[in-house]
Amino acid sequence: MKRNQKISTLRYQIYVFISLGLLGLYPLVKTLLDANILLTTGRVVGADDWLNLTIAKKEKIALDSQPDRKRILIVAGSNGLFGISAEKIAQKTGIETINLSSHAGLGGEYILNRAVKIIRKGDIILLPIEYPFYYSSGISDDFQEKTLNTFMISYDRESLYKISPMALLRFSLNNVFKDLSSPEYRSYFDGHLSKKDISDRLHQQRDRVENNCYSGLTLNKFGDETCNIGREKLPVNPRILEPVCDQPDRDKVDPNGYIKKFADFSERIGAKIIPLYPITTYTKYSDTIGFKNCAEEVKKFWENQGIKFYDALEDSLLSPSLMLDTPYHAKDAGRQKRTKKIIDLIKQNIGVI
Repeated sequence: MKRNQKISTLRYQIYVFISLGLLGLYPLVKTLLDANILLTTGRVVGADDWLNLTIAKKEKIALDSQPDRKRILIVAGSNGLFGISAEKIAQKTGIETINLSSHAGLGGEYILNRAVKIIRKGDIILLPIEYPFYYSSGISDDFQEKTLNTFMISYDRESLYKISPMALLRFSLNNVFKDLSSPEYRSYFDGHLSKKDISDRLHQQRDRVENNCYSGLTLNKFGDETCNIGREKLPVNPRILEPVCDQPDRDKVDPNGYIKKFADFSERIGAKIIPLYPITTYTKYSDTIGFKNCAEEVKKFWENQGIKFYDALEDSLLSPSLMLDTPYHAKDAGRQKRTKKIIDLIKQNIGVI
């Protein structure tokens, strides 16, 4: 009788052990399955796809430039993509200008890391990075945002080693409990898009009047976005009125030092940084103490690095009629206005020409 009880107890313990083991393995198996689905591109066409095309084109322009020529590089998220004309700067200064700006969702550290591969001695770097970049802890925290993690998994797996183990673990656990009923999640299992499928869909996206800004197919030879040309008469989009920066915690500006590291790198190789305020909408928030303090912290940060900050905040704030669909995206008229100020700033104050 006791022997049978021992056997039953042992079987129960084995059953519990196996169940717990399978339960523990589930997150790993589920995450590996999700990663495999992402890596085979069996999913909807997303921001990572048009961004890959956009960044590849811009970097090719930069890498194809003559090695002994002076260059101006524009490095930022989408405020630089939509709001500064490399073409106009090149025309007015006679210096080759390339717009490397992409999408703030990739995070400041990732964007600056990509730029490091392009920058060379003698380059002039226009740096209108977005306000949140100044308060980001860096690439591991940014990886928790959808744009960066899907981009890296789909198109830049070699850089995944830069993500901390804890950030990767958090990402894995978030994947495990993802909403299986969401259309986007279900689409990972449907269609299994090939590279040709993705290319075809991006071309279709380019041809949609309401969404053609996000295809990677509307760049000019300077890397500028052209989808915002001819849209001056569009009504004001409510999204452009959202606040972009509140009162910052002074102790948390560049908390892990990735912007300083980029500045040190640029100085070391002989490239010159011209920091700028990002282009944003002038709204009721622009006059608040919080926003003005935020802008002041940006200026102080660069001056603490020993880099002069000549830009004027009022020159970076555009009226709502000059903005497209977010607080950082200008229409072409807004871009031309902002670019003129930047050209004047380069010529009159920096003395690099």
